[in-house]
Amino acid sequence: MNLSKSTCRNFAIGGIICAGISIVIGGALLDIVGFVIGFIALTSAKKMITAIPGDAYVENVLKLAKIAVVVSLVAFIANILTAVFLTPVLVDQASSMVAKSASTF
Repeated sequence: MNLSKSTCRNFAIGGIICAGISIVIGGALLDIVGFVIGFIALTSAKKMITAIPGDAYVENVLKLAKIAVVVSLVAFIANILTAVFLTPVLVDQASSMVAKSASTF
């Protein structure tokens, strides 16, 4: 994918925003979206760095893309760990609620 400088920057910023929202809301799907668009921005920025070495704008885009990928991965890991540790508690509460409602009938 051949992106322009500004589109590549927008993809990187979008990846950061998706990851940040995902950390707050806790959606793993948004992490994946943030990672994908951050990775697209990262690969495009690397291609631009080789084509235009020394361009400060492209170097900043590369930094943003790296941040987007890392933050997305951190958010994904945090969401997975949250799901793993909260699932037993939720299952226990749900089973106790079912047992209480079954005893009232």
